[in-house]
Amino acid sequence: MKTWISKAVVGMILIAVALLPVNTMGAEKKSVGMFPLKMLAAGDTGPLGHRIFSMISDNLIAEGAMVTSMELQDDVTLMALSSLQAMGVSHGMDYLLWGTVFIAGEKISMDMKVKDIIAGTDPVPFFAEAQGVENLFSAVNALSTEISGEIFNRKLIEKISVKGNIRIESDAILKMIHSAKGDIYSPERLNSDLKAIYGMGYFNDVRIERQDYDNGLEIIYSVEEKPSVRKVKFQGNRIYEEQELFDVISTSTGSILNIYKLKADVAAIETLYTDKNYHNCEIKYEPKLLENNQADVIFTIKEGKKLRIETLVLEGNEFFSRKEILKHIKTSERGFWSWITSSGDLDRNELGQDVYRMEAFYKNNGFIDARVSDPEITFEKEGITVKFKIQEGAQFHIGEVAFKGDLIFSQDELVDGLTLETDDLYSRDTLRANMLSLADRYADKGFANADVRPSIARDIETKKVNILFDIQKGDPVYFERIQISGNTKTRDKVIRRQITVHEQDLYSLSGIQRSTANLRRIDYFENVEIKPTRGSAEDKVNLNVDITEKSTGAFSFGGGYSSEDKIFGMISVSERNFLGKGQITSLKAEVSASSTKYTFSFTEPWLFDIPLSAGIDLYKWDYEYDYYDKESTGGALRFGYKIFDYTSLGIKYGYEDFTIENVDEDYTDVDAGNYVTSSITTSLRYDSRNKAFNPTKGSEHSISVEYAGDWLGGEIDFTKYIVETGWYYPLFWKFTGFLHGRGGFLDDRSDADIDIDYERFYLGGINSVRGYDWQDINATPKGETEERGGEKFLQFNAEVTFPIIEEMKLVGVFFYDAGDVYEKSEDIKIEDLYTSFGGGIRWYSPMGPIRIEYGSILNGNEYSGGRWEFSMGGTF
Repeated sequence: MKTWISKAVVGMILIAVALLPVNTMGAEKKSVGMFPLKMLAAGDTGPLGHRIFSMISDNLIAEGAMVTSMELQDDVTLMALSSLQAMGVSHGMDYLLWGTVFIAGEKISMDMKVKDIIAGTDPVPFFAEAQGVENLFSAVNALSTEISGEIFNRKLIEKISVKGNIRIESDAILKMIHSAKGDIYSPERLNSDLKAIYGMGYFNDVRIERQDYDNGLEIIYSVEEKPSVRKVKFQGNRIYEEQELFDVISTSTGSILNIYKLKADVAAIETLYTDKNYHNCEIKYEPKLLENNQADVIFTIKEGKKLRIETLVLEGNEFFSRKEILKHIKTSERGFWSWITSSGDLDRNELGQDVYRMEAFYKNNGFIDARVSDPEITFEKEGITVKFKIQEGAQFHIGEVAFKGDLIFSQDELVDGLTLETDDLYSRDTLRANMLSLADRYADKGFANADVRPSIARDIETKKVNILFDIQKGDPVYFERIQISGNTKTRDKVIRRQITVHEQDLYSLSGIQRSTANLRRIDYFENVEIKPTRGSAEDKVNLNVDITEKSTGAFSFGGGYSSEDKIFGMISVSERNFLGKGQITSLKAEVSASSTKYTFSFTEPWLFDIPLSAGIDLYKWDYEYDYYDKESTGGALRFGYKIFDYTSLGIKYGYEDFTIENVDEDYTDVDAGNYVTSSITTSLRYDSRNKAFNPTKGSEHSISVEYAGDWLGGEIDFTKYIVETGWYYPLFWKFTGFLHGRGGFLDDRSDADIDIDYERFYLGGINSVRGYDWQDINATPKGETEERGGEKFLQFNAEVTFPIIEEMKLVGVFFYDAGDVYEKSEDIKIEDLYTSFGGGIRWYSPMGPIRIEYGSILNGNEYSGGRWEFSMGGTF
């Protein structure tokens, strides 16, 4: 019992000691009696005297003193020293402190006295002065420091100097320390100064010396400078020139010799050599000390032999063969063409990634517990061996897939949207993709913060994993503000009308994605980024639309050779975003050996700020056909309206006044004369392409009917039907597939004495069936010399495009074309189509697409060979 009590008492004493203030445990407390300050001033000083008293008192307490405020009716400055001594003793004080503050204008003078009661000596005076109240704080602090030095017998630093330095300026060294003249001597602060000077990296040794004087002390920082580098030399280097080695090291002539930097230089040179497969290279440094505190640094290099990976060892793989696994990693063994392909190169970073690649391969093929160890690398005389140790584990298939939590879709609807199916091999990547897909589906319903967490339960016996998706939808989120930035020319409303979501709408991920696609498709911007950011509350987001504008105007001119127009020249001015309003205008002139074309076009895509487009076209064309010439002047007024998401309805009225002349009657039935065509065209168009030029996915389809009749004021009567479809598919890498089909039918109702061959169909050339000349594919009956177009036609094209120089928008293309033209009564025979194949390049230049392609005839009936095609303008 006594033992227990004694232990408890000891514990309580230890706790009490631990709770004592630090200064109480480290040094004896000093009791200081402090009298109110006497104020001498012309006017009322207010609380100034009390503030000075409090500042001095607080500083003394911070230094470890116990300050007591002494109350006295008489003027302390007039009291006899014997009386003050007796008062100090009776109150148990170690020191008494009093003083006078003189205020004359802006000047504040403080005259203080400290009396040692224990020693009984005369008071020690202290004086400080401040110019203005704003400088009072620093003056009182300095005064308090001096008083503390007296009370705690601490000396003040009166002088700081540096010795031993030759190259390094004293001022540079003194800037690194915290001690200053007038500070109380502090070993802790001096230790910090020592570390700071060492940290400069210029000194082998730093010592602090102290010189005591009656009124203070001097601190001397004694330094020994490191040698400076006179010269850096390399020995044994054959692979790299000296300058290449100098480029990677930090030690140089005139720099301070630093062992740590030399070690870093060795590592940098080693990296340089290992990058070229010199993995056994040895690098050493040697500093040679010279006179005048200088040194030469010599790097000695033993380059050794170039080593590559000779053997990749896989240990523990039973299910998959070595060959099958190695297909999924980038590290490879040295091959015959290693000097070109870099096969066998050792890249430690790539090796680390290969571990993850192998694990991913296993985990995506059902081996949910597969592990691959870090590679073991062995450097041998003739090469490198790398070993991977694999723990395959068991292969699992997918069992049940279920959902819990906040389900806004039925279980069947959720399952239908997944690519996970029962009995499929378990795949980590597929699971992750489905988790993101579920989150996206919830985000599209306004739950932008939906949390989807899959849990996996293994059934060891059946080797199946049951997957349970736990979905927490969170609160619905709304768009608060749509903020547009980066547009210096394009008006906000032009951008906003392409954004399918609106402020205060429920959050929609697909709406954001569609808005991004819309802004990219109009092709006004170099870059488009739409980022949701948090709004004023957790259930609100702001949509930041950040765009970078690009030039939409073009002035171009040029010339060349076209397979259709022969030698031609062209000049054009166009603007796709006129005045920043999204309006499209163009003026173009083309002159060639066979035609002259002048065209003007203007389109307002959003008339009255609704998705109603309106435009006007004016033109004057003179064209020399093979057997007659046609001069025409005309124009069109057109309207279009967006009726569905990707679908628009169009109507156009066209008027053309033309003259047929220079007719070769031996080869055509076209009659010379002046004619007028007045027509109305209606069209339905669907366009979901991701880009207007060089699209990579989406489709474009259209159907149009053009009706021309005398009741519209013209002399030509016909109805023309055109159907067109195009599909774009991303294939692999950056290859894009394109399937295109086009067909038409002409119902000619004109009088028998008017031949409208110029409205009939011909094929051949770069925009239809390549490899054939324009009008080579026609409906002229065999044996007849009068060339005649067809009343119906079919055209098919298949293309594969790929980037050649992506930055220049230079694209390669391979193609297969087929098509034919028929008279009204003639049967369409798919098996007898004219066909060709070939390839070429396309440059999507500022002047428009420029195409150079070669078509080789396959099934050409009477035609054979092939031809080069060139054009400047649009594609299909």
